Amino acid sequence: MDPQDAVKQYVHAWTLTDEADIRSALAGCWADDASYTDPSTDPVVGVEGLTRHILGFAEQFPDATMAPTSGLDAHHGVGRFTWLLSSPTSLVADGVDLGPALPGLDFVEFAEDGRIQRVVGFFG
Repeated sequence: MDPQDAVKQYVHAWTLTDEADIRSALAGCWADDASYTDPSTDPVVGVEGLTRHILGFAEQFPDATMAPTSGLDAHHGVGRFTWLLSSPTSLVADGVDLGPALPGLDFVEFAEDGRIQRVVGFFG
C-alpha cells in the first residue's frame, strides 16, 4: 500500500462513528500489530484496539471533526502530518478547556508493505 493512501484511510477512520465502518477503514491501512499512542492514552494495539479508541474519542467529542492540515511528509519508512480537531463547542479533556480547536501532529512509521506500523500523536 502507498503510505499516502494509508494515511488517508487512517485519517478517514477518525471521522467515522460506526464500529464496523471504523474497523473496515483501518483493516486496509493498519498493520496487524500496529500501535497508536498520544498524550491521552497508553499505546493501543491492532485494529480492535484503535477501533475502541476512536469510538471513545467520538463519544467524548461527539460534535468534533478532525481534518489534516498538511500532506504527509515521508521518507525512509517514516512520516509526519498535521491535523486540526475542531468543534462548535469547547473541547474539554480531563477538566481542561482546550477551546474550540486543537491542532496536532502525528508521527507515523510504516511497515514494509506500506501499512501503518506505529503512530505517535502530539497535541498543540
